[in-house]
Amino acid sequence: MSIILLWVLVPAALFLATVFYVVSIGFRTRHADLRSEPLTPVETGRWPSLVTVRGLNEPRT
Repeated sequence: MSIILLWVLVPAALFLATVFYVVSIGFRTRHADLRSEPLTPVETGRWPSLVTVRGLNEPRT
């Protein structure tokens, strides 16, 4: 009986922990602005930033 509980409870606990983790990440980053900045000419040998994350603590405008 206990081996059956291990085969059921351990995967269920891992699944619920993963769901909680994914939901919490989504909740914390729901206002993140992932749009990139407009490309501007850069000096030779330098690359522009492709993704800018800003506004994690404020609503998107």
